[in-house]
Amino acid sequence: MNLPIFKTSNWWLWMALFAVVPMTSCDDDEKIEPQEEKIEISAEVLKINKFIYDNMNALYYWNEEMPDLNYREETDSEEYFYKLLKDPDDRWSFITDDIDALENYFEGVFKSPGYSIQGYFVNENSSQVVFIVEYVYRNSPASEAGLRRGDLFYKINGKILTSENYQELLALDDKVITLGQMTQEGQITAIEPAISVQSKEDLVQHPILATSITETETATIGYLAYASFIASYDDELAQVFTDFKAAGVDELVLDLRYNGGGSVATAQKLASMIVPAAANQQIFIREKYNDFLSQYNFDLKFDVEANNLNLERVYVLTTSGTASASEMIIYGLAPYMDVFQIGDETHGKYYASITWSDNMEEPEKRTHNWAIQPIVIKSENVDNSINYLVGLAPDYELDDIRYNADLGDPEEHFLAVAIEHITTGSINAAALKSASSGFQNIKAIKGFKESRDPLHGTMFVENPLLP
Repeated sequence: MNLPIFKTSNWWLWMALFAVVPMTSCDDDEKIEPQEEKIEISAEVLKINKFIYDNMNALYYWNEEMPDLNYREETDSEEYFYKLLKDPDDRWSFITDDIDALENYFEGVFKSPGYSIQGYFVNENSSQVVFIVEYVYRNSPASEAGLRRGDLFYKINGKILTSENYQELLALDDKVITLGQMTQEGQITAIEPAISVQSKEDLVQHPILATSITETETATIGYLAYASFIASYDDELAQVFTDFKAAGVDELVLDLRYNGGGSVATAQKLASMIVPAAANQQIFIREKYNDFLSQYNFDLKFDVEANNLNLERVYVLTTSGTASASEMIIYGLAPYMDVFQIGDETHGKYYASITWSDNMEEPEKRTHNWAIQPIVIKSENVDNSINYLVGLAPDYELDDIRYNADLGDPEEHFLAVAIEHITTGSINAAALKSASSGFQNIKAIKGFKESRDPLHGTMFVENPLLP
């Protein structure tokens, strides 16, 4: 449940689906009776189970491949939902009993201190771990405390972080963080004084992390670090491209290293501001539903945008966390322009989900707060050139472990690589790999990623310290 989420925001689609999906409230014509009273199940659980059963049978992309389970015999609604998912194809569908928290999450509002961090072992022979700040949200407790990209968490509440205690310490709402400095030999010294950071209950997290414009002798290079496709920030996103166009930007570096997806409509808007103008009204993405809903298959086209940069190529920075709508930008643009990808192979999520809850037409009349977020759409680009079994491979591999400068700084490691290729047509890989960062010798915690999970707030993946 901590994997990236990719949802659609087209209201006409909600209405179309509402017309074909049966309502899930229990009426006099269909009274639910447990069979032979083998298992006692409450009426409330049965109601939620039927909600799941009806809507998964109609909406789920793999609905014809779901196991034949009797929802009247399932005692746990959440477990029942996960039994229905297609394994291993579906790693993303989930269920929640807090629809309000989920809707806030999609709007970028949730409990957080306002930073994103990555964990590392200090060395292979030690249980000591450190956490390095990838980025900080504006107007957050973390930014107010002075945290910035590259800061290293050495201690929390006076305790050195280890594989045994880090989850408990990082999960605290109130933390006193001692930052550290690592030498080339792997030794850590404390930086005083320690700083206090509190999690904010309803932090509004602005998805535009950083922008910059770099002038070179041959190009005007725009840079955008973008953390999530949130439709309510579309105007701010458009303004970035208005500024880029006014400045004469003719090369773009789009930093999606920390972007796990979001609104399809926002992805369409972003792509429309990047693609060559000649591609306006051409197909960006084909969206395919299950056979039951195939009449609603549709082609999503590039819009005509006044601030379209009319580029011939775009540079996209990626990690394994780049997913869903972020990947859509890459494979949706690729048939129309050169997309030069720098970083790591992406996550490999080419499907879209929707939020479905009780009484979609009149939310104020909901009879329960459960919602499902099932995969409902398979996305294809115009020439269907996607390998659905793997992520998108980079043109140039680069590890995101050098936190040598702020996002948007021309000296920041990934941006520096892109600028070098833009200006010279090649990359001096040996020189870049030898750049001093202080973090080359530490090993990433396998599977670790602080998650802004819409169901549980801040949490961590299970078994994050597997060898």
